[in-house]
Amino acid sequence: MKNKTIFFLADAKSIHTVKWVDYFVQKDYKVYLATFANINNTKCKNIYFLTKNKSSVRGGNYHYLLFVSKLAKILKEIKPDFINAHYSYSMGLIAYLAIQKSKIKTNFSVVCHGSDILDTPAPFIFNKVNQFILKKADNVFVVSDQIKDKLVDWKISEEKIFVGQYGIDLIEQNDITKDIDILSNRTYCDNSNIEFLLESLMPFKGRDLNIVFILPTVSDEDFNRLKERYSFIKFYKYVEYNEMIKMLNRTKIYISATKSDGTSLSLLEAMGSGCVPLVSNIVSNRSWILDTVNGYLFNNKRDFQYKLQTILDDKGMFLEMLNINIQLIRKRANYNTQMKKIEESIK
Repeated sequence: MKNKTIFFLADAKSIHTVKWVDYFVQKDYKVYLATFANINNTKCKNIYFLTKNKSSVRGGNYHYLLFVSKLAKILKEIKPDFINAHYSYSMGLIAYLAIQKSKIKTNFSVVCHGSDILDTPAPFIFNKVNQFILKKADNVFVVSDQIKDKLVDWKISEEKIFVGQYGIDLIEQNDITKDIDILSNRTYCDNSNIEFLLESLMPFKGRDLNIVFILPTVSDEDFNRLKERYSFIKFYKYVEYNEMIKMLNRTKIYISATKSDGTSLSLLEAMGSGCVPLVSNIVSNRSWILDTVNGYLFNNKRDFQYKLQTILDDKGMFLEMLNINIQLIRKRANYNTQMKKIEESIK
């Protein structure tokens, strides 16, 4: 029997795309990838760069529509068995329109990562687009129960919704020096609440703490402003993924103040890296963190500061929380196990 062909429409620079694409490459599928990015970080050799722009196109949903015909022509030539689009109202919409234009028969699936459902820029418009696309999809992959609940409210059939993060690979924690006290690595945007974290850390300014903020997508102006105002913190605009994992393994406390989220990959990576998570008390975080057992949940600035001080004072909790989180990741977020479930769900 010939190898199945799977076609991805996704950001080729994103680690989320890398996880999905590389799994199917390793499983000997015929893998194709179309992207609006300008760099391919996946192992896929059959790649289509849909635009010749020198920089990646982000958030350009209207711009994407100009490439429906080009994508349809590619799909008509390849005739893939499966088409998988990442982010509902952007890549999902473009993929669906291209499938209709090409008139091919295929299994069409969409991956909802969180912000495309829970934090849309214009909810009235984009939620209508989301509902339309997800009702047309054969399979829908979501990374948290919170996203699933929203889809069920939209009358998306539960039978085609798969809930689960694709997971991570665990790294042995033996002989790793924990020389970073606190680390944050969420993108610089309103939903990440970075300014809240920075202001909450001001009372710890005089302490001898190694605090690191990695801020993907931050502008030069904001980056320079933050460096000047919070001089006791080390800021990075961008860190390669493998290097960031090494930094997480050197970290004692992982912090995040997101207002809404799917299952956060960075949280899972922090748990698997032996960090103590100190994260916002939102639904998706509560599905992984039990307050004071394997991490801490906070509700406001005062709560954040109190719990951060608690962690800094209690040197003995790291090993206990590390062991709990490692077992939790092995059970619920092992990369190969989770991706196998995803693969089987679209066959």
